[in-house]
Amino acid sequence: MSRSSEAAKVVLLRVPEVPEERSSMRYRCPALWLLFTMSLAGCGMVDGGTRVEGPAPTAVPWTGPVYVDDARSIPRRRPDIVDLTEHTTLYGLKWRGWGTSRAVATGVVVDVACASGCPQGDADPPTHPVRLVLSGLVKREYAAYYDHAVLTPAHPPTPNWVLETGDLSLQVPAA
Repeated sequence: MSRSSEAAKVVLLRVPEVPEERSSMRYRCPALWLLFTMSLAGCGMVDGGTRVEGPAPTAVPWTGPVYVDDARSIPRRRPDIVDLTEHTTLYGLKWRGWGTSRAVATGVVVDVACASGCPQGDADPPTHPVRLVLSGLVKREYAAYYDHAVLTPAHPPTPNWVLETGDLSLQVPAA
């Protein structure tokens, strides 16, 4: 036999001796941790586990009536006239997409408050063509309401009194 094979036999035969108390402790600690983690994992389980039935729910399109509340809290459905604010009244509204998540109308805004100074007098306040976009459909028990409005001029030049309205949060009845 060569010296390297004898040295290998010696190394393989020399296993350090471990006292009895330390040997049993080496196996006891991992067993306790395993038992502990298994007991924690079992605490949150429901009998029978989670049960899944059928396909995942999908959004159901709204099929009920849709309104916009005007400045006087009157719900209006596809209105041709609406008081957007106390000083902003829209006439001749023609709608596209009413009842969808984004309704768009074209019409005219009337300077009821005479912010322009009403050059033709109070009896004939100025008007300007505008585009009204309603969004933020909020569903209630039997109806849905738009909660956001953006009023933009249809074409330039735009008088300052038209630009003052702009972006609005609308009233929605409480749930």
